[in-house]
Amino acid sequence: MKKVLLTEPIHEEGVKLLEEVAEVVQASDYKIDTLVEEAADCHGIIIRKAEIPTEVIKNAPQLEVVAKHGVGVDNIDIETATKEGVVVVNAPESNIYSVAEHTLTMILTIAKNFVVMDKEVREGRFHSRDKIIGTELKGKTAGIIGMGTIGLILTDMLQAMDVEVIAYDPYADPVQAEEAGIELVDELDDIYARADIVSLHLPLNDETEGMIDEDAFAKMKESAFFINAARGAIADEEALYEALKTGEIKGAALDVYTNNPPSSDNPLFELDNVVCSPHNAALTEESKIKMATHAAQGVIDCFKGEEPEYLINPEVLK
Repeated sequence: MKKVLLTEPIHEEGVKLLEEVAEVVQASDYKIDTLVEEAADCHGIIIRKAEIPTEVIKNAPQLEVVAKHGVGVDNIDIETATKEGVVVVNAPESNIYSVAEHTLTMILTIAKNFVVMDKEVREGRFHSRDKIIGTELKGKTAGIIGMGTIGLILTDMLQAMDVEVIAYDPYADPVQAEEAGIELVDELDDIYARADIVSLHLPLNDETEGMIDEDAFAKMKESAFFINAARGAIADEEALYEALKTGEIKGAALDVYTNNPPSSDNPLFELDNVVCSPHNAALTEESKIKMATHAAQGVIDCFKGEEPEYLINPEVLK
C-alpha cells in the first residue's frame, strides 16, 4: 500500500478519502529536517504551511505527488519536483468564497472603524461616536489587482453595494472582465490614482514580490484603503507603515505579512488605522473540508494514473 505524509493535520473528511487507497501518517512536526527523514519512504505529501524544498523531494525516491491544502504553492520547490517527475497539485476552488468574504469583511471593518469603535465602547467612551466617522462604500471605486476567481467573487459582492470595480491584470480575459462589469486598466498607476479601495488578489512570485512599494503608496489617494489577503511579500511593509503613519493613505487591512507569523513588535500593530487577522482568510469550516478533500483527491488521482483536476506542473506528465 502506498503511503501519504501529512505535514500538518487536515480535516477528517480528507483523511477518510486517502485511507481508502493509502496508509496515512502524520509528521512529527514540519521542520525541514524532520520532513527529509519522514517523507523518505512516502509516495505522497500533503502540506499546509510546511515548506517542501529540494532536499525533501530528492530524499524521497518513491515520491509521486505533493499536494497543497489550499492555493498558494510558493512553499514548494516546483522546479525540482518537475525535474524529479513529482506532480504538484493544489486546491484552488476550495476556499475562494471564504477568502472573498473575509476580504469584504476587512474592507467594511476598516472603512467603518469597527475595531476602534469597539475599543472605545468597551473603555467607556461612548461619547466618541461623534468623533469616529466611517466611510460609506456606495459610489466608491475598488481597484482589484489580480483578476482571478477570488477577485471576481469579490467584484460581485462589491457591485451589489454599488461600488465600481476596476482591475489590473495583464493576463486577464477582456471578455470575462466585460461580462463581469469590470473595467480593465492598462497600468497599475490607473488603479492607484482612481481607487478608494486597493485590494490584492495575486500570487507571490518573482514578478509580484515587492510590487506595492513606496512609490505605489505615494500614488494612492489619501482616502484609500489598502487590503491584502494574498501574500505579505507582495507589499513593502516598511513603506506601508510610513504611508499609514504619515496619512498618505487612510487605512489598511491585512491577513498576511512579510513574515508569517509577524513579530510581536511589528510597527504596524501600533497603528489604529490597521486591521489585522492571522492569515486565516481561507479557514472556515466549509473551506477546511474542501481544502482537505480536494488535496486528497489530487493525490488519489495521481496514484490511479489519472490527470488531477488542479495540476500545477502539467509538463511532468508529458
